[in-house]
Amino acid sequence: MDQKNIFCAWNGGHDCGLSLYHAKKSNQVKCLVTPLVEMGSAYRTNICSPSLLRAQADLLKIPLLIFNTSSEELEENYKQTMANFKKYKIEGGVFPFINNETQKNSIENICHSQGIEAHMPLWERNKEGLLSEFLELGFKAKIISVNEKYLTRDFLSKDLDKDIIEEFRNRKIDLFGENGEFQTILYEAPYFSQRLQLKDGDINLKNGYWTLDITNQN
Repeated sequence: MDQKNIFCAWNGGHDCGLSLYHAKKSNQVKCLVTPLVEMGSAYRTNICSPSLLRAQADLLKIPLLIFNTSSEELEENYKQTMANFKKYKIEGGVFPFINNETQKNSIENICHSQGIEAHMPLWERNKEGLLSEFLELGFKAKIISVNEKYLTRDFLSKDLDKDIIEEFRNRKIDLFGENGEFQTILYEAPYFSQRLQLKDGDINLKNGYWTLDITNQN
């Protein structure tokens, strides 16, 4: 079977990292796509800085497309971005959703309007199983943002490992952080050409999220 040309939604974290791993098995990933959604003075869709996302893309040897948008114009700007893919014969997009029906339905409608097929390789899979797979494959990710409603700043800079997953289980929060409980940055992956060297910076509280500033040392 011929491989399809696809793009992969990318936020730099564990969820997109595992989605990309599965997507690459049977498709040609032509680019990564990151919407930076501005809400006031903060970008909430993605905590990772554009420079870190580009560093990851360099290690993947896959082009990265970042587009800035307001939350109100996100759907229209995503459609315009997908419309531009037609000349590159990109047929599908990969997204990291597992149980979030609202996000799934929204992105499927956007994709359908542009003749793009939406792929969700993690959909409705067991989250504990996905995290076990993530660790067994050799992925490593660091927590860089937590929602103060669910987690304290002490979790920042810690690796997403078995001990942390057990902590999440005890606190009864979503183990994958699908509802915004936490966000990670991927720094080691089976498909990275080398490890992404990170340096911790300041910790800030903004819009209800503790965030850790991270810089690339590669």
